[in-house]
Amino acid sequence: MSHHDHDAMSSTMNPHVDHTTSMDHSGHDHSGHQMMMIMHSGLKEIIVFPGWKTNNLIELLVSCIALMIIAILYEALKLFRDRITASKLVKRHKVEMESSTSKTQCSTKQQSYKEKLLSTEHFIQTILHVIQFTISYFIMLAFMTYNYWLCLSILIGIGIGFFFFGVRRTKIDLNEDCH
Repeated sequence: MSHHDHDAMSSTMNPHVDHTTSMDHSGHDHSGHQMMMIMHSGLKEIIVFPGWKTNNLIELLVSCIALMIIAILYEALKLFRDRITASKLVKRHKVEMESSTSKTQCSTKQQSYKEKLLSTEHFIQTILHVIQFTISYFIMLAFMTYNYWLCLSILIGIGIGFFFFGVRRTKIDLNEDCH
């Protein structure tokens, strides 16, 4: 709290205050780029990391399309993870049904914690979870540019992705995007 000008922050309720300069960031290196903390429609943006910059309309449009595709792929990844889980459950159910109808009446062996932990399926799900988590933060950071066009692109991408992939999901977790 020592590097912010909190008196200026309290003036955010006044619509005539220039919000882009209301906080003192003199101790931070922004390389000549002041991040706007309000919704805006500028063309010059740094998106997620310094190497991804927009300086003109074409670069902004390409970035919007890229973010839309990333958001669609994010929704597809959630479906893919659900499908892996569903196929595992179907396999387990088939084995249980076969064993209960067989003449020997063998009971299926439950996997131990260690077997589940070291299984290929769990390893794949772990990698996919980390990828999904990374993409969700990537999308959040891009949204936090507060650029109308970038934010709208992300929302359209999430909407398109959910439209096509959400209907095929076996379950919808209302808390999944709260990473």
